[in-house]
Amino acid sequence: MARPNPKSRAKDMFLSMGVLLVPLVLVIAFFTMNPDENVAAIDIAPDLQRAEAEAPYPVLRAESLPDGWKPVRSAWAKDGTKWIDNKPADGNTWMAGYMGPDGVYYGIEQRDRGVDNVVRRVTREGQETGHTVDAAGMQWQSYESADGRTTSLVAKRDGWVAVVSADTNLDAISSFATTLAPVVE
Repeated sequence: MARPNPKSRAKDMFLSMGVLLVPLVLVIAFFTMNPDENVAAIDIAPDLQRAEAEAPYPVLRAESLPDGWKPVRSAWAKDGTKWIDNKPADGNTWMAGYMGPDGVYYGIEQRDRGVDNVVRRVTREGQETGHTVDAAGMQWQSYESADGRTTSLVAKRDGWVAVVSADTNLDAISSFATTLAPVVE
């Protein structure tokens, strides 16, 4: 058994504890900081114009959003061209995302191939809830993820699908869906 060091003092113990605790406190502070909620708005017009010109389905976009809503993401890819994951798009794919005044991201994704895969991915493998919503001239089926975090609305049409999704409740996502409008040519 080791003998106590007669020269050790309480000061040495506190210094040692400080050396151990300071990095721990910094790591905890770094990983618990909230991200900046002041997300910059983007211009979705270039992607939207391409999608409207090239899509074989009516492209849905949010119109007349109340104050506080910001477009924060958009993408368009023709079937086989590079998608946001740097892989070829599985179908003609349109996506737009908006940050709501509640700090929640609301997304719309449309695709004309791999319909079941896009529904499974965007709804986070959600299950139908039995609720329906009428918006944008379509009837949408409500989905909820297994953990209850993500609510989605899915509208399947002839050969294409639209999925609206957010980590919110059915009322909030239904309100967002009522702002969607198809392109009128």
